[in-house]
Amino acid sequence: GGAAFPTHVKLAPPKDHTVHTLIINGAECEPYLTSDHRTMVEYAPRVMFGIRVMMRALGVEKCVVGIERNKPDAVAAMIAARPADLDIGILPLTVKYPQGAEKMLIKAVTGVEVPSGKLPVTVGVVVQNVGSVAAIAEVFETGLPLVERIVTVTGHGLRKPANLIVPVGTKLRDLLAFCGGVTADAAEVIVGGPMMGQAQGNLEAPVVKGTTGVVVLAREETRAERSWPCIHCGRCLEACPVFLNPSTLGELALARRYETMSEMHLADCMLCGSCAFVCPSNLPLAQLFQGAKAALRRQLATAS
Repeated sequence: GGAAFPTHVKLAPPKDHTVHTLIINGAECEPYLTSDHRTMVEYAPRVMFGIRVMMRALGVEKCVVGIERNKPDAVAAMIAARPADLDIGILPLTVKYPQGAEKMLIKAVTGVEVPSGKLPVTVGVVVQNVGSVAAIAEVFETGLPLVERIVTVTGHGLRKPANLIVPVGTKLRDLLAFCGGVTADAAEVIVGGPMMGQAQGNLEAPVVKGTTGVVVLAREETRAERSWPCIHCGRCLEACPVFLNPSTLGELALARRYETMSEMHLADCMLCGSCAFVCPSNLPLAQLFQGAKAALRRQLATAS
């Protein structure tokens, strides 16, 4: 998946935890991205074989595939490919962002909330991305490691958007050229989705295993870099899916009061960018929180 969390870690949960359910993340809630969608539509049997492998590795008897309702063709394809001898449920989910975030997905599928600071395995659940499941199946079918992946290359700043099977290591410049190049009003290249992706300044950078998409935004889609002081309107509080206070956390980040941010559950922030998206002052809240998390990790590493 886009977070590039090691798959082998998820397949080897601690022995003091019992896993009873495997959840496959087919929500793909990021705007523009459709690589997982096309994987489910075009490679549903492969995904189902990967699920079989994972269920056996984890020793679980139940699996649920969560897919947003705006992908009816993916839902139909997965239902059609579902093997009769396995308990695999296909669950259409409400279309909302960030439905595909791990803890949000667990709550939507099981009704169980993962405690603050804990991993899904503590509630008996393992979540795996559709792309990772398909890659696992390909290893067993062909013996090949993950040497290529489906990447969404799109955006209003690109001439010929497409979903492509891309070799890992392909330069972004070559990928964009293959899609006809960028338009005259192209302003920004983002690796990942527009909400959680990273703006890319060097097109010599390669596609890696976790590259789900490359989005080229036109000038009219980008926002001014200038920010204004917080007006305490409360929109960010309403937008936060984990009920944090982004307004206060943002002020603490600017003051570099990282320990206080930690006490206010910064670790629960998934960097979804919802707060920054709705902010009328154009504050880069997600960027501030990402920097604060990095600072806390450095402090922890220094202390140990």
